[in-house]
This record gives sequence, structure tokens and C-alpha cells, in this order.
Amino acid sequence: MAARLLRPPIVLIILAVVLLCVAFPALYTVSILNWARSQGVYATPQEGVISRAYRWYCEVERVEIEQAATNSFDGSDPHVWYVMYTVHARSHAPCDSEKPGGPLYHQTYERGGNFYLNVKDGWVMMPEGFFPEFVGRWMKILGLAGPGDPTHVPRQGF
Repeated sequence: MAARLLRPPIVLIILAVVLLCVAFPALYTVSILNWARSQGVYATPQEGVISRAYRWYCEVERVEIEQAATNSFDGSDPHVWYVMYTVHARSHAPCDSEKPGGPLYHQTYERGGNFYLNVKDGWVMMPEGFFPEFVGRWMKILGLAGPGDPTHVPRQGF
């Protein structure tokens, strides 16, 4: 009799765990993509880097794209890119003379890298701490991923 009473809670626990394993990643993916869209949607990852540089630095002289390609070496996830860049500028924003932004790490330039994910309407920047590869995988599962660009695969050794 006791075994019969335990079965329904075990089944409910298993069902709850399965639901959490699917529902949580799906909800996280949708919500984080909505946040990323609110930060800007760009035609290309390179355009995103340049646009964000002008937003976060003062008196930008130039932005050099060092590498922009799929994060997967075989191109299997063409909607997940990593872009490495160098920004040559005077300082960080804000550009107010009374409350100027901080100096650049290398005095006249800074290097960085960001993930960009291709959604149906363009590319969004995804901070590394927001698990862009995880989000990219779930984008594919949920049908939220754009086509990406599989032709730009990084060279071996990067």
C-alpha cells in the first residue's frame, strides 16, 4: 500500500524536473534575446561593434575588426559569432568635460571581444556572462536563430 502512495509524487517530481529542464532554458533564451534586442539590433556583427564603440567611447578615431567569424571552428553554428576588435579613442564615455569617462587601458586604444547572435531580424550583442553558446543552442532548438553566415569560419590556430 505504501508503494502505491509513493508513485504519484515520484511521477510528479520526474515530470517537474523534465519541465524545468525544458521550460527554464526556453524562457531564459527568449527573455535574454528580448533584452539583447533592446540594446540594439545590427545588420552585421561588425556594424554592431562599430556602433557600440561610438556609444561607449569618446572621440573615436577608428575601430579595427581583428576577427569576425563563427564561434564554431567547423561553422556548424553560423548564427553564433565572436568578434575581436580594437577601438582607438580618447577615453571612455561619458564625454562630458565636467564628468569625463575613464582613460583607456592602453592610453589611446582598447582591445575587446564580444559574442553576436543572429536572430531573425539581425544581429544582437550577447555578453559572455549571459552564456551565448547556450542561448545559441536553444535558439536553434526553438527556431529563433537566423541563418547566420557560415562562410566566415575562423582560421585554424586562432
